[in-house]
Amino acid sequence: MAEDLNWAIGGEAGDGIDSTGKIFAQALSRAGRHVFTSKDFASRIRGGYTAYKIRTSVDEVQSVVDRLDILVALTQRTIDENLDELHEGSAVIYDGERSWDAEIPEHVKGVDVPLKSIAEDAGGSIMRNTVALGAACEIVDFDVEYLDEALEKRFGGKGTKIVDNNKEAARLGQEYVQENYDVDHLGYDLETTDSDYVLLNGDEAIGMGAIAAGCRFYAGYPITPATDVMTYLTGRLEEFGGHVVQAEDELSAINMALGAARGGARSMTATSGPGIDLMAETFGLVATSETPLVIVDVMRSGPSTGMPTKQEQGDLNMTLYGGHGEIPRFVVAPTTISECFWKTVEAFNFAEQYQTPVYVVADLSLAVTEQTFPPEAFDMDEVEIDRGKLVDEDEIDEWLDAQGRFRAHAVTEDGVSPRAVPGTTDGAHMSTGLEHDELGRRTEEQDERVQQVDKRNRKVETAKEEEDWDYREFGNSDAENLVISWGSNEGALVEALDYLEDEGVDVRVISVPYIFPRPDLSEEVEAADDVIVAECNATGQFADLIEHDVLTRVKRINKYTGVRFKADELAEEITTKLAEEVPA
Repeated sequence: MAEDLNWAIGGEAGDGIDSTGKIFAQALSRAGRHVFTSKDFASRIRGGYTAYKIRTSVDEVQSVVDRLDILVALTQRTIDENLDELHEGSAVIYDGERSWDAEIPEHVKGVDVPLKSIAEDAGGSIMRNTVALGAACEIVDFDVEYLDEALEKRFGGKGTKIVDNNKEAARLGQEYVQENYDVDHLGYDLETTDSDYVLLNGDEAIGMGAIAAGCRFYAGYPITPATDVMTYLTGRLEEFGGHVVQAEDELSAINMALGAARGGARSMTATSGPGIDLMAETFGLVATSETPLVIVDVMRSGPSTGMPTKQEQGDLNMTLYGGHGEIPRFVVAPTTISECFWKTVEAFNFAEQYQTPVYVVADLSLAVTEQTFPPEAFDMDEVEIDRGKLVDEDEIDEWLDAQGRFRAHAVTEDGVSPRAVPGTTDGAHMSTGLEHDELGRRTEEQDERVQQVDKRNRKVETAKEEEDWDYREFGNSDAENLVISWGSNEGALVEALDYLEDEGVDVRVISVPYIFPRPDLSEEVEAADDVIVAECNATGQFADLIEHDVLTRVKRINKYTGVRFKADELAEEITTKLAEEVPA
């Protein structure tokens, strides 16, 4: 058997697929196993195929693969959708008492469990998924008691009786399989460890990073797949003296966040592509007023409403170039769930150090994927906060003009002006979306216009010199084959290296978390014989940037089906691309 186990539950939206998957993922992590999840869900409240997949191992896992060992099928479509991933030794758990006749492939073990009837014996048919979890525990030789803590966490707010009923349902499911099936020959034996892991998704990591960075105001409007950022912060931010506001729309959200930032609070909003479109006008105001603000874009398939619950990395150009006029900005793109935490902390520092808007660009695969981490991966003692040129009463005199007025937009060598929050003695000033002079008063005077534009742009040039715009590297640094990527593709690429090594293909992988400014990869590209850029969009937006920077054509792997890259799939794509000629 493979060292890792791949489990999934599938049915229709509204069948409790997500909560069931999360319960099992939490149980596995409590048992000291690493977990990596993947979700496939329809853009509707009820109906439409939805699935929750878990890959688990005692070693770290960073990607999904094309293999399913245990499948809980609540519908025939669940089996049909996953036929190619089932193998000799797979088991399909289904309820034969339901109105559909399950068509189980001959090479797969069918485990017919009367989920609904057993759940009713435990206290209610709504617990049929918990029965299935108990059945799965028996098949893979996983102690059902590990489910208890996860069930308590999920249902504790509904009372002791509900928790106890679910525990009973799980045990009845386990006992039914134990009494009616011989599953020992399947060979599953889930090893447990004493390790302690944190299980969270990218949206939660962004929210956690915001709190650690000192964010004290969040305004947002619910939108898939960014909503979990607001969900995580709600109730938690208030514990640190902050506020979460659900605005009436995205325009209101960014304007509220702007107002809070002008008041001196570290402030953030989060949305997805359609919301970024709506926020574009205020984005320009943020930049020209030189207000520090963090804007999270959790990408999904577009254009327009597109496919709200599907993966894509199509907003890159929007975050780089969106908005009227020329707007200095920073674009940071975490490559892992743990980086969602650390890059969010960085984003708040960049925003205040350089008084610019900062995009944190994640994608659906990062946002909804749960993964396990050791607690030290989020060491709060390592968090550093830099508020930039925030001046107080003792420092403000050097920034006053001859009349004693504060020069909030003073022209400086590094492009960064002093910043005083409301209430600072002698710090009263105004800022306008119109072009302005050093005092923030509107102007159309040519020299002042040039000075202010150059000053704002100079901030980015200063940052390029002062900050470490690095990348993450994997594989053989001396390999002649170079694969470059960004965002959530890193995990699949890292695991693809094992497949490529088995085929005798030597590859160097560079994963880039900074889009603008970004590292200069000229030397790395020049040293390689073959260069491939892999990303989840149709036009190769990041590949275009690389070609612009290095003045060399690259090969491209583009996926825009709405589904994330898988490690084995990427390995095959890389091998194919290496055999092709470089495009003219």
